[in-house]
Amino acid sequence: MDAWTIDDALQRGRAERLQFGPLNYIRFLDERPGLPRGTVILGDTLMVSGYPSIGRIQVLASGLQRHYSGGFWAEEKMDGFNVRILRHGDAVYAFSRGGFICPFATDRVPELMNTAIFDDHPELVVCAEIAGPENPYVEGSPPRIKADVELFVFDLMHKGREGFLPQEQKLDLVDRYGLPATRCFGRFRARDVDQLRALIMELDAEGAEGLVFKGAAEERRTKYVTGRSNITDIALCSEQLLDLPPEYFSNRLIRLAVFAREHGLREDRELHLELGAAFLNGLHQAMDHSLDHGRVGHGFRCRFRAEQNALRFMDHLKRTGGSRVQIAADMPRRDGDYWVLEFERVLERMTGTLSNTLTGGFQYD
Repeated sequence: MDAWTIDDALQRGRAERLQFGPLNYIRFLDERPGLPRGTVILGDTLMVSGYPSIGRIQVLASGLQRHYSGGFWAEEKMDGFNVRILRHGDAVYAFSRGGFICPFATDRVPELMNTAIFDDHPELVVCAEIAGPENPYVEGSPPRIKADVELFVFDLMHKGREGFLPQEQKLDLVDRYGLPATRCFGRFRARDVDQLRALIMELDAEGAEGLVFKGAAEERRTKYVTGRSNITDIALCSEQLLDLPPEYFSNRLIRLAVFAREHGLREDRELHLELGAAFLNGLHQAMDHSLDHGRVGHGFRCRFRAEQNALRFMDHLKRTGGSRVQIAADMPRRDGDYWVLEFERVLERMTGTLSNTLTGGFQYD
């Protein structure tokens, strides 16, 4: 990428300069031709490509037939947050999907994966998902992660290039360096839809989010989620019913209905009960929170190895969240080997509506 392109983006407000400790970097705020959102520039011109969006198929059989004429890999889709990890100079950094250096992920990466891969391959960028109940971004967590967070590598890239390393090369490096990785279920073809249906139902039963399919053409990637992952999303976010766009819920209802139709679950009474409970239980929790605390919010807890990174993350929350983020005055606090940060994201519309409703207010329909 040339300096003129970078300067033009900065002047037009489509990129911004940021600093993390001694590192100055530039992040692109939106997608540009050939550059996914979240692309960053290190130094003068070293590009680290953003992670591209992946298209979703909602009907397994027809989706696979339509998008894959040859073989493809099937990997687990994790419910967490996406980071790109690299070494620059003497330090390892983790960039968020939006192109920020994440103080939380940067702090924890050295204990979550073997960073020796950068000793032998300094040109690599590790693409991973960080998931678990103590992450500061996502309300949900894979059921098998009971505490804190874990990291799962799903792709490798090169600095200065778009695209990913071939799957076989990625798997070899993951194995060689003992990197924690998403589960890879092997290679399939579109005609193997019955095997994939059985696999997706196993994942559905264990509470997993779904699958990512990676074709031979590296840019051809799609994702397919389990039916119950939609119910899980609704259960986690129904307390945010008024603060999220309506499409968040309607899209998940459509996906669930399509999934139920394809997999013979249209008359599954248990599925119907789970869906109703997902909506109502979250709303009951929101009302409890309103009555107990005078507001509706979702609490988060995360831990850091270094106090400085906890303070950096607090600054990031204040800049991006404003008054919607509530942080106690005693944060962060020391707890054993870690600095713990607890905070709450306040749901402003639910807070206002329930405050009025539960104190006897009226509304016009």
